[in-house]
Amino acid sequence: MPENQQIDIDLVKDLLKSGKSDSIIDMLSRHHPADIARLMNSLHHDEAKEIFCLLDPKEASEIIVDLNDEARNFILEYLESNRVGEIVDHLASDDAADLLGALSEEDANKVLENVPDEATRHVKSLLAFEEDTAGGIMQTEVASISSDATVQQVINMLRENRDEMEDIHNIFVTDNYQRLVGGLPVRRLVLESPYTAISEIMDTDYVSAHVDEDQEEVAKLFKKYDLISLPVVDDTDRLIGRITIDDIVDVIEEEASEDFLRMAGAGSEHTLPKSIIKSAKTRLPWLFASCIGGLVALKIIGTFETTLGTVVALASFIPVILGMGGNIGTQSTTIVVRGLATGTVESGSLWKVVSKEIRIGLILGVIYGVFLALTTLFIYSSQPFLSVVVGLSMCASMVLASAVGTMMPIILYRSGVDPAIATGPFVTTSVDIIGILILLNFASIFLL
Repeated sequence: MPENQQIDIDLVKDLLKSGKSDSIIDMLSRHHPADIARLMNSLHHDEAKEIFCLLDPKEASEIIVDLNDEARNFILEYLESNRVGEIVDHLASDDAADLLGALSEEDANKVLENVPDEATRHVKSLLAFEEDTAGGIMQTEVASISSDATVQQVINMLRENRDEMEDIHNIFVTDNYQRLVGGLPVRRLVLESPYTAISEIMDTDYVSAHVDEDQEEVAKLFKKYDLISLPVVDDTDRLIGRITIDDIVDVIEEEASEDFLRMAGAGSEHTLPKSIIKSAKTRLPWLFASCIGGLVALKIIGTFETTLGTVVALASFIPVILGMGGNIGTQSTTIVVRGLATGTVESGSLWKVVSKEIRIGLILGVIYGVFLALTTLFIYSSQPFLSVVVGLSMCASMVLASAVGTMMPIILYRSGVDPAIATGPFVTTSVDIIGILILLNFASIFLL
């Protein structure tokens, strides 16, 4: 059984330099494919390629799915089409489609020339679907049976196809037109008589996903119904594939990473593997909002030059008021965005969330407003109205920041735009402008 521990990367490098291929193969054979992939991701691409070439097609197929994009693409560029074809032949259809999707159409066709016809047909059918839909993440290897079959017939079918169908948790039941009519867990077969008809023991209210359904919505189905696998159907309810929990784990990680990157204003794709120039281009438009917002704030401050000139101490409170407003605005936005993404915030309860966040902002605004006012009164005891101005400004800024931070992603969500882009530069810039306007207007009212 493979060991579940980290591989000594320095030892591997030494063995590579010494040309001890047999020792490398022997050492790697004691480790899980995922650990080997992690090792190869940490090595220089040439070293990773050298190790990969030592593997047989089955071992290579288990490892290549866990390589990062940069390492995998580097290795694929080096390998001959027939070698890639041998690897693809050992992959599940969804993994094979993902692998070939990273190649040019010409290279993918060359690879498929070395893959059996049936596997080629499955892979080509998956490549036709959008990458982030149920069709894009499903696999076509599916255990299905007619509703008039018996338990023994299902067991025989599983035995005959055990090499083609791995990790079978559920049997999907279809009619004569391959339309999904139900399903049942494999364990139920063990508990029933071999002569029992499947129609008598199957679940008819079976959950399924449409082939064009967004992968994030599919992930919500897995969470809501505590699923291990999910059938995928077309427009006519015909069973065409299945999605397994391991695919959904990848989707959840991908969607979470995408949301966090957007919320940070760093685009929607992981930029570490990219070049410096590409990473800079990705972040450039997201930071433009901050730059423009800063110029707007500069113009506002210039408009209140007389106020600031009269009460110079006001300038020292700008950072704390803007900082607190930005923080609570980002908190509110993060809560709403993650709630929408995970389904914990439903469409019908959006305005309840807005009301709740504004009230939270009011409570926190009063607490910090009073605290800042008392601190100001202690420091600037000769200017009592200054404490009133900064206290009210803090309270109003935090309340409005909560409102903006909550409503902006909701408005985008209702407009069909990904609400994750509402955070980062957009919220903080808006809150900064609001905070400056509040502080300087209150100062003009109470101090001049």
